[in-house]
Amino acid sequence: MSEAVGATRDPAASRRVARPRNRRGEGVRLRAEILAAATGLLDHDDGRDVTLRAVARAVGIAAPSIYPHFPDRSALVLAVVREAFAELSGRLVVAVEDADGAERGLYAACYAYLDFAAAHPGRYRAMCGALRNPVVAGDLARLGAQTPRLFAGVLAECVAAGRSTSTDPSADAVALWLGLHGLAHQLTVSHAYPWPDDFVRRFVAPLSRTSPPLVPDVSDDSHCRQLVP
Repeated sequence: MSEAVGATRDPAASRRVARPRNRRGEGVRLRAEILAAATGLLDHDDGRDVTLRAVARAVGIAAPSIYPHFPDRSALVLAVVREAFAELSGRLVVAVEDADGAERGLYAACYAYLDFAAAHPGRYRAMCGALRNPVVAGDLARLGAQTPRLFAGVLAECVAAGRSTSTDPSADAVALWLGLHGLAHQLTVSHAYPWPDDFVRRFVAPLSRTSPPLVPDVSDDSHCRQLVP
């Protein structure tokens, strides 16, 4: 009788997945599991639902077990955001390196950015300031600076190759990044909008000051329509 009453009072406990205890020295493994659970919740739910209790339930541990690794929710989500920025930077670097030429590299990086934002909307929102905590604001600003810095490097290569008339690649890269951010947001909220076939080229070309005509394959935005839910 008492067990039934207890189950009624704590429905969350009944849903907790049983998890074997880590052996001594396996704390790093538990931290990784906590991060993976928080990332999964952030990807599939509203960011406000990523609570320590929800993460603990997903891992199969008690909520206090998280504290030795992350003192609070903001620290946990910030760790997820750090990993997300690292993944995004890696994707952009690979996109540029695999492209044939600076201009193609620039467009490949733009597509990779939009692809990431579309595939991970929850993480992307958190990366762009969903953490309303002044304590981590500086960390977010530092992490966020990585993307325009990468675009500045690619844009400088376009200038050197005679494919861009930019006189300040760093400033133009910031403008390009803001354009990509705006489009990434609109693609998630304006599902029915009739986007032009070449809408990426239409804003990337002027913001990056690349010279038309573009090489044929970088002006084909047909695959970007797949980003619209």
